[in-house]
Amino acid sequence: MSWIFFGPAVLIAHWAYAGIAIATTLIFIQVLLTTWTRGAFDKSFFREAPVFAGLLWLIFGFYEMQMRAAMATAGKPIEITSFFRLDLIVLVPILYLMTGTAIYSIVRQIQRNRRNGR
Repeated sequence: MSWIFFGPAVLIAHWAYAGIAIATTLIFIQVLLTTWTRGAFDKSFFREAPVFAGLLWLIFGFYEMQMRAAMATAGKPIEITSFFRLDLIVLVPILYLMTGTAIYSIVRQIQRNRRNGR
């Protein structure tokens, strides 16, 4: 049960740049899909689910890095799963939902582009 709520935090605790890597991957895929369809890179680009999820992962990654730094300087234990974190109970389901939506959006865009012959 703890992996459900603490999974992304533990991932970032073990590899600090995991959030940045996931964010870069999602945003880069959307850039490729937008380029493939000759879409515009305007404000509607930032409304695409992969870009929004990528930005969310980026923010979450930096937030977790800051949390670890703050705990280390406060002399608190650094183990992520050793205490109750209300922030993760709120943030992680949103992160999962947006990541799932981004993956669904990517799959749908690829299918639509193949059907249209692009």
